Amino acid sequence: MARTARPRKRGRPSASQKAPGRDGIVTAARRLLEKSPPHRVTNLMIAREAGVDPALVRYYFASRAELLIAVVEHIISTWVAAHPPPDAAPDEQLATAIGGMVDFARGARSMQRLMIEECAESKLPAIRKRVRDMNAMAVAGFARILDQDDSAPLVPADPLLLYIAVIGMSEFFVAAQPMILPLLPGKTDADELAERYKAFIVRLVLDGLRPRKRR
Repeated sequence: MARTARPRKRGRPSASQKAPGRDGIVTAARRLLEKSPPHRVTNLMIAREAGVDPALVRYYFASRAELLIAVVEHIISTWVAAHPPPDAAPDEQLATAIGGMVDFARGARSMQRLMIEECAESKLPAIRKRVRDMNAMAVAGFARILDQDDSAPLVPADPLLLYIAVIGMSEFFVAAQPMILPLLPGKTDADELAERYKAFIVRLVLDGLRPRKRR
């Protein structure tokens, strides 16, 4: 009688398997998420993209949410490393933080859905905590910038509301690309448009936070 094939359990991959490791799987998942919405990206697709057996994905990531939050953290790390030093002028720090949030939104298709539906609404408390910690850290970063501007004081602002506003401007810019691009003359490079948009919202935010001169 023929033996029925048993599904492989989560466990250490065989020594003969040429595996890229945890980081390689995260990078493969990120590539797929740049092209497809999260609900269409499966572990099997990620394994194929990474060139590994699905068992290796299960070995490194106990759940789909674990893998997706790792992708989010990977995207964050790529632009946090480019931030200016802490002794940079507050307006430079704020400009870089805003630009980084646009880059973060562009780092995966449907980033809002990825963050909210797949991570913030995860059934796993540990995943929800990691999302809260990431957002709390971002809000704290805005608070530090707003509190240290002594040379050119900014008007009092709620760092949480500022964070929410920049998220909205960043996310809609990315989500609305199919609507925005047809409005532009000729062929417009998406990267060039993103740089122009970042410069625009940086001016918008900084001008809004600077005190008005009395006439």
